[in-house]
Amino acid sequence: MNTRTLLNVTLAGVAIMLGLVVFYKPGLAPPPAPASITQLSADSITSIRVTRTERMPLTFVKTANDWQLENHGSLPASEFQLHALLGVLSARPGRSYPADALDLADAGLDPPQATLLLNDTLIYIGGTTPLDRLRYVQHDNTVYLLNDTYQHLVNADWTNFVDRRLVPGDADLTGLQLPDFTLTRDEAQQWQVSPQGRDGDTTGLDAFVQNWQAAAATYIRRLDEHATEGTPIILTLADNRPAVKLYLAAREPELILTRPDQGIQYYLPGNMSTTLLGLPADAMSDTPATQP
Repeated sequence: MNTRTLLNVTLAGVAIMLGLVVFYKPGLAPPPAPASITQLSADSITSIRVTRTERMPLTFVKTANDWQLENHGSLPASEFQLHALLGVLSARPGRSYPADALDLADAGLDPPQATLLLNDTLIYIGGTTPLDRLRYVQHDNTVYLLNDTYQHLVNADWTNFVDRRLVPGDADLTGLQLPDFTLTRDEAQQWQVSPQGRDGDTTGLDAFVQNWQAAAATYIRRLDEHATEGTPIILTLADNRPAVKLYLAAREPELILTRPDQGIQYYLPGNMSTTLLGLPADAMSDTPATQP
């Protein structure tokens, strides 16, 4: 190997080593992750009050079993929506600034677009930055820029925060009065259907009832004040809990079930009309039992 070749090999080795040093930065600790905007945990929150400039206020109260939306009576609240809302407590900002270093009006914080009162902790929700669409959020004397997961909080109607399940999550069905038939659970915990008798065969009925237990609306809207009442559907619950009374407003293109006592109506995919209202084929036999 001549001198020039040796020199080139040596320089190449040095360049590779320098590249590794730049890439791995030995001896330098990675920068710490930004601190969350509060030290509170979501589990510690038992009351939430939301005020918005464009929408009605929202009040949520935590009970032993779930969250309740204290609007239009007391409605079970959507755990998904509240989980997203309480995520602000542990959010890690991309950037932060002293509040007195910003024009709070330009940031949508004077007045704020929404205010969260979480127990006794105040958090203000502002507008978004024009380029990267981060949301201005103020806590105490600091303004943070967070990924924007709060648009629904600013703009959504109260119905967006209602639990979309038709049957309360901690309830068990013991009876279903549907437009074309009725299901009841007997003392042996077997489902019986009327008026179609099936010689004691309950094939398919457990799965049918589970469809109701798991059913959830795609979305919820306020009750249409011009809607006709429709055919009643009554869901009987265990442990002497009050029955759920719905009305069938439409089967297609969407299945619409109204609940006048709560001022809401549920919208489900049209194909769920068969899932929830049509008895399984093997449940329709009305052949009399053969006498011994």
